[in-house]
Amino acid sequence: MTYFLKNGNTYKVSKKEAIDLHEHLPAGNYVIKKNEMTGEMYLEQIDKFEFKGKIYGDTTKRADRILNSFHDRPATTGVMLTGEKGSGKTLLAKMLSIKGYEQDIPTIVINAPWCGDAFNAFIQSIEQPVIVVFDEFEKVYDEHEQETMLTLLDGVYPTKKLFVLTCNDKWRVNSHMRNRPGRIFYSLEYKGLEEAFIREYCEDNLNAKEHIEKIVGIAGTFDQFNFDMLKALVEEMNRYNETPQEAMSMLNTKPEYSDSSSYAIKLVINGEEIKDTNYEEREWHGNPLNKSVSLSYKVVENEGTDDESWDWESIRFTPSELKKIDSNGTKYVFTNEKGTSLILTKVKQKSYSYWDAF
Repeated sequence: MTYFLKNGNTYKVSKKEAIDLHEHLPAGNYVIKKNEMTGEMYLEQIDKFEFKGKIYGDTTKRADRILNSFHDRPATTGVMLTGEKGSGKTLLAKMLSIKGYEQDIPTIVINAPWCGDAFNAFIQSIEQPVIVVFDEFEKVYDEHEQETMLTLLDGVYPTKKLFVLTCNDKWRVNSHMRNRPGRIFYSLEYKGLEEAFIREYCEDNLNAKEHIEKIVGIAGTFDQFNFDMLKALVEEMNRYNETPQEAMSMLNTKPEYSDSSSYAIKLVINGEEIKDTNYEEREWHGNPLNKSVSLSYKVVENEGTDDESWDWESIRFTPSELKKIDSNGTKYVFTNEKGTSLILTKVKQKSYSYWDAF
């Protein structure tokens, strides 16, 4: 039997199998395409997101809350996830899509700067609830294009959409989107892994669990210690049975603070602390994770007698002798094979104040 497919005033011969109408967009992931001849926008299905292995941290909890609010609110809900690559923001975006799929909600992934009236009309023509993910929003959309998105995010249209924006730098996002819950209801900043996340991951994956405390301390030396760094560090330590410092000496994972950072010195030899007046320099400057610590101290002979004299002794500690780092990365404890200990405590740099000039 012959079938005819009508489109406007035209008819095309078509097979029955090609006529597949749906009242609702099936759950799954899609990207937007455009027919360059007709200008018509359409959706193309892509692979849906999947997770392999355990999900750490509060990703699942946050996804459940966002979706619950989305269902509870009357119209659109915006979510902005900011942070460096590997910080966890994309993980949450994917989790929202996966949970949406379980609830029969499709996801549209925006990977090109679609905007304007035609784009808005196309999105709103999909009347069912949909998750719309704008990946790396501030990179895909320039300043003018972001401005045109405000109407879409305002929620003036009657259909329910969950708009999820991921970005690396929130300051490149239009200022009219920040601190505007009417447009972006949730704003989550990922500034690095939390201590509980690091400990849980290491308990599950690190062979030499005695190094967990040290890894937690090392993480505190980074402004943003992300999952990519943690995964690579644990993988390398397991592969070569190394300490965190030894693995990091090779990895593309280094604390990005100045080698001129200052540390107060505390040297303990045979259970006795060397007086601070006996150091050649009272502070040490550098990065204790990346370089050896060398210092000189005064040795007093025949103390308290007429023959009292002194001489200088030198001592050196290598990164492999680093035994402990506090969780915020401000105190480092070295111990050598002789039992001599060195404690370096980061000196807080005094910030300049305008009023200091008066």
